[in-house]
Amino acid sequence: MGPLLPTEKGRRATLTRSAPSYLPRDISTLQLDVMAETLGRLHLTLKDPASPRYEVPFITSQTRGHKDIQNPLYDVDFQPDPFGFIVRRKSNGRVLLNTTVGPLLFADQYLQLSTSLASSVISGLGEHYTPITLDLNWSSVSLWNRDMAPHRSANLYGSHPFFLVQEGDGQAHGVFLLNSNAMEVFLQPGPALTWVTVGGILDFYIFLGPSPQSVVQQYHEVIGYPMMPPYWSLGFHLCRWGYTSTNITRTVVQLMRQAKIPLDVQWNDLDYADQRRVFTFDPQRFEDLPQMVKDFHQLGMKYVLILDPGISSASPPGSYKPFDEGLKRGVFIKNSTGQILIGKVWPGPTAFPDFTNPTTQDWWMDCIRVFHSKVPVDGLWIDMNEPSNFVQGSVDGCPESDLEKPPYTPVVIGSQLNSATLCMSAQQYLSNHYNLHNLYGLTEAIATHSALLKVKSTRPFVLSRSSFPGLGRFSAHWTGDVRSDWEQLRFSIPGVLLFGLYGVPLVGADVCGFGGDTTEELCVRWTQLGAFYPFMRNHNDKPNAGEAYYSKGQYILFPAPLDTINVHVREGSIIPQQLPALTSTASRRNPFALIVALSEGNWAKGDLFWDDGESLDTFERGNYSYVFFFAKESYVVSKPVKLNGSLNRLVLGEVRVFGVQTPPTAVWANGQIVHDFSYSSDTKVLTVPGLELPMTAMITVQWS
Repeated sequence: MGPLLPTEKGRRATLTRSAPSYLPRDISTLQLDVMAETLGRLHLTLKDPASPRYEVPFITSQTRGHKDIQNPLYDVDFQPDPFGFIVRRKSNGRVLLNTTVGPLLFADQYLQLSTSLASSVISGLGEHYTPITLDLNWSSVSLWNRDMAPHRSANLYGSHPFFLVQEGDGQAHGVFLLNSNAMEVFLQPGPALTWVTVGGILDFYIFLGPSPQSVVQQYHEVIGYPMMPPYWSLGFHLCRWGYTSTNITRTVVQLMRQAKIPLDVQWNDLDYADQRRVFTFDPQRFEDLPQMVKDFHQLGMKYVLILDPGISSASPPGSYKPFDEGLKRGVFIKNSTGQILIGKVWPGPTAFPDFTNPTTQDWWMDCIRVFHSKVPVDGLWIDMNEPSNFVQGSVDGCPESDLEKPPYTPVVIGSQLNSATLCMSAQQYLSNHYNLHNLYGLTEAIATHSALLKVKSTRPFVLSRSSFPGLGRFSAHWTGDVRSDWEQLRFSIPGVLLFGLYGVPLVGADVCGFGGDTTEELCVRWTQLGAFYPFMRNHNDKPNAGEAYYSKGQYILFPAPLDTINVHVREGSIIPQQLPALTSTASRRNPFALIVALSEGNWAKGDLFWDDGESLDTFERGNYSYVFFFAKESYVVSKPVKLNGSLNRLVLGEVRVFGVQTPPTAVWANGQIVHDFSYSSDTKVLTVPGLELPMTAMITVQWS
């Protein structure tokens, strides 16, 4: 390691390998850049100074490196030979990373770095079927997006090379390796880990927290904050592969409404498409699809359908515009000889749009605009976007090359990188598929979000199966083809929580399970759990019967009949609710209620952000109302901090206070005596119903 010299963004040194590593196409000279970007964020890169290598596009830190960061939370030291770096937390000297524990290896298709860990409590490195913390007992996880139903030891739909370490004293830190190539991370009981990736550069971000929440915030600052979802997308969604006509779809909605089960969004799977080709609808079975969507809108409902990326290439020329137009505009991924790569998905032979190409993004928007002018969908479900392929690589196979069979292949399902996807040598606008594969779903989500934004001018709703850091800026996610069984229900909880860590908070699992028949008990319990997923959709596979943070080792069993779910509210919280209705369009007009959970010290607080639920940038433009709630020993106050008219004509109808230790003798609302209140001495709950107090004014409810 040569001397560290100042640069515009930080410090730079040259690393020179004194002895060969014996890896194929070893790179013997590296450039190290060290950038103190913020007080809590350190950025280190290792790259080849002689020839540019592929680097991940789309993600750039919002705050660039600065030389004048005063008193950062970290110290970083370097060992010159053999090279390594040590990152310490300045406040207590704790070593967070120490890469001197193993060699740095850097060849064209093999990059490796190891580090010790500050603790064994590590979460992240998704997407995998794991508990919330990872097993460090000589295990490994591979990051390579793959169409694969969730099960143990498998690379699944998304890749998130970020982890959070809880240091044991309430402090935490995080590490993000910004690299989209196939990767395997080896976890060791040291505790330690080793990153191995088959391309790109080593681009590390280290986040110092010090709280777990601030680590996540610092990470999201780099990858981009999540989009604001439309309010309706927080409601209940219903879907099935097997609603084979508009008649059946309409009947499902009718039966749901007759049974008085809330339903915000009705979906259709690929059943709607003519010969399974996207941007079409079946002229017989779905002849009145445009009218059906308009009818749902009349009921205050929304409608979403599936949109796979594979474009059928088998239709007669001139008969299927998305392919004809795409061919003309050069939007499809090509094979190594420059011909359009043809794979096979649901419609048969298919071409795959290259979403890294700006021309493709324009073509995609045109396809969506034309389809939306006929079928006014409210959102789009982008599935099969790992991308999934029913043949290996292409219908013509793949060439023999180091891209298809690199010197080292991480442990992946199918043992080859091109298994159930495209050839690695396939050519895209920005690079080859070997480098870009893990970004396919993200790039499709960016294009789809952008198209909906232009076509609808309201908050887009996109649901993507494949994911990579940054997806949450554009899309929601679901955990794929889960099985209908109790273990999968249980593992959906860490699955959903971890995607919050990855910056995709609008996430859920298919309620009642997708694959296999469910049971009444399982489906009831899954529906109760699913109500607490941020994204709640019941979705089910064609052949099956229709479906009408934990701390390790510590849990308490509560009795609960099948029609009961135990809901726990953290002490010191105030939660605003609204009376339910069959759609959120209707419930948004209903009275509010407050649940007040007094703490041991007899206080609680909460807040309400309220806008119109669909306009763009309401927070940035200040186009919202904000109400702050607080409670002390014997009163609750609702205080409007900011009003924009969105809360006009809305009232507070009820207050329930948990933890009132002595029976109240009198209750007042805004100084007026309330006669109709009740108190339960066994549960210590005071209920004050029948209020009609405007949410736009200050409200005080007190008792003595």
